[in-house]
Amino acid sequence: MASITTILGTDSVSSSRIVINNNFNALNTELATIANVLNTTSQTLSLTGEIKGGTLRVNNGTIDTFKVGSADITAEVEAIFNKKVTLHDAIILAIEEGVTSLPNANSYKSATYIVDQASFTNPIELNAAEDGQEITIISDGGSISFDVTNIAGAVSIDVADAGSITFRYSAVNSLFYVVSSVNSTLVY
Repeated sequence: MASITTILGTDSVSSSRIVINNNFNALNTELATIANVLNTTSQTLSLTGEIKGGTLRVNNGTIDTFKVGSADITAEVEAIFNKKVTLHDAIILAIEEGVTSLPNANSYKSATYIVDQASFTNPIELNAAEDGQEITIISDGGSISFDVTNIAGAVSIDVADAGSITFRYSAVNSLFYVVSSVNSTLVY
């Protein structure tokens, strides 16, 4: 912090000229230090040390795109991790219950869909997903079957009431691949 010398009301301006100049020099030195890490033209802050605070919030002017609080992290944008991610606790996935129709192509927002069997006409056709996306379908209220047109290698797939099947999508092949199934009949 710049060290500023106080000019008293009893001091004359002419006799305080050196103090005023020293104060401006101190302020300029401090601003130069700040300018070394904060570029106001490119709006860039470059720090090499630690940031301490109660909450870190990144806002794009409309929403908090990224927020770190004392107990959680919330990201409102997609994230790409180019290195491995290590998690030491549970992974909590979104589940939609009472689903009466599956999402449109590339619109799966949850990991698991509990489908109301009475709302679907068999066979159920899966719309394309994001490349590498995994979705689990759980049948509720009766058996369901799938249109296997875009499911790799399958001849027929039937999932009994309370059964489940997990698919992973490949955009390269435009196909779903079965990862796992419970209480289901798969024919290849």
